[in-house]
Amino acid sequence: MKNGKMIIITNNPQVYNDYTDRKLSVFKGEVRFREGKSQTEVLTEARDLIYLGARLLIHPMMGRIKPHETPYKSVLLEVDENTGEGTPETYFESVVIIEDSIRETEKLLKNSAYIKYYDEIDDDLQLLDKLLLDSGIDEIVRR
Repeated sequence: MKNGKMIIITNNPQVYNDYTDRKLSVFKGEVRFREGKSQTEVLTEARDLIYLGARLLIHPMMGRIKPHETPYKSVLLEVDENTGEGTPETYFESVVIIEDSIRETEKLLKNSAYIKYYDEIDDDLQLLDKLLLDSGIDEIVRR
């Protein structure tokens, strides 16, 4: 994508805090923090941008952490620098991946027992999501 910029859509407060603190982060993109939103809502917002021409930069289900094992989700997209959305072009591979990710998330959450996330492990769950995102961004930067 010409004139592309990266955006992160996340419901993870640790991702939001770390990636918006310009003293800590070299990330120069936009972070869209969706406090209190579910994983499905984060993925759906990413899907809507993908249908407008945004492109997935890392797989939203990477790391083999199942949706019923954590409430946090961060998605990295490339959008048009000028509009903050997509382009007239739709990236078919991104559409397939995001639709499969939404379907898999809904299926796993529906067919799994409800897990109560205790405060003692909440920071750890946020850190896991952030480390997966860090790894994906590091990989993109090295390309």
